[in-house]
Amino acid sequence: MKRIIILITFVFLLTGCAVKYNIVINEDLTIIEEAKMTGTNAFFDNYYKTTRKNVLKSFIEIYQEILDDNHYTYELKEEEYPYVLATKQYDNFDSFAKSSILFNGYFDEVKYTENGDIKRIETVGFNENDPDNPDRFNVSDLEISIKCPYKVTNHSANKVDSSTNTYYYELNEDHNKIMLEYDSSVKFNPNKSIIPTIIFCVVSIIAVWLIVVPLDKNSKKKETKKK
Repeated sequence: MKRIIILITFVFLLTGCAVKYNIVINEDLTIIEEAKMTGTNAFFDNYYKTTRKNVLKSFIEIYQEILDDNHYTYELKEEEYPYVLATKQYDNFDSFAKSSILFNGYFDEVKYTENGDIKRIETVGFNENDPDNPDRFNVSDLEISIKCPYKVTNHSANKVDSSTNTYYYELNEDHNKIMLEYDSSVKFNPNKSIIPTIIFCVVSIIAVWLIVVPLDKNSKKKETKKK
């Protein structure tokens, strides 16, 4: 039944659709799941007789029951480029990995393991585009981010925002795996990364001062002797 729900939920994610999927790990280890779903210009061009907003409204109407049954909060954001925002909160990462119909729809398997304070999430079998396979859905643009308030010890992200400790995964056939491991006993310190820079600047200033001041004194002594 769960597999059927996943497939139905993602029927609307045809080629030309774009999804930005955000996972936020809170300090109390609860999880916030957020999916921003919209379409590319080419996708919306297929519905030239109606507005982008109305296209997305129809998707909400079709899948409203499924989202309600799985306790998602969702709304249509009517901005210049409209999108559907679906969100849900979980008690912990294990609950998220097992019960998120949105996240699990992208992968054949989502693994979550704990070894004391070390937590690890890893995915298997990315559902890349395959129109001939009924067990796959197609999406032209998929980016998944994980924001973590703790020290990340290992990851497979394409890029990292070190100021917010956010890890970005741009999934395709070449980069098709999500892996993030963190230590829940060590909080992320956004200022820690700039400490070496501060130390370097201070040392540089002191070094310059130690060089310039003696030179200046020697220069004044030479001028005094000449007089």
